[in-house]
Amino acid sequence: MKKAIALVLTAILVLALAACGGDNNKADKDAASNLTDEQLVEKLSAICEGKTGEMMVETTSFAALKENGFETDGLFKNWFSNMDVPAGAKIAVNQPIMGQAHVVLLIQPAEGTDINKLKADLDSNANPNWMICMTADSVASAVKDGLILFVMTSKAELGLDAQAFIDAFNA
Repeated sequence: MKKAIALVLTAILVLALAACGGDNNKADKDAASNLTDEQLVEKLSAICEGKTGEMMVETTSFAALKENGFETDGLFKNWFSNMDVPAGAKIAVNQPIMGQAHVVLLIQPAEGTDINKLKADLDSNANPNWMICMTADSVASAVKDGLILFVMTSKAELGLDAQAFIDAFNA
């Protein structure tokens, strides 16, 4: 009888350990979304729709900006205090046509990236003062479906709230 109870308890322990290990696999899967650059831009456009007021904005991808000769590495380093663009990441950006303290990024990290660590790095390196004479005073980020949404905008200057973008992302 004691051997049978010990065997049952051992089996329960093994199943419990296997169940805990499954959570780590889910986190790895969440870090690997498979959107094209165009799909990423469409998703960000939908998130930002109706939330930028009268400000003229453009939503595009880093890939499209690079094709048109824009230096995306420099933009990223300004927004995130000299942090490099995450290797292999696809990024869509919503930013004003004329300089304002507003940027919304939808980031699809490369497969195998620790998405929560990347989000934490973005949060700790965010530079809300990247614009001369303007500050983004509303900053927020979120992770969902293997994507990171990062928002820096201005309530004071533009009347925009980063949380509205996060809410649309999480809806």
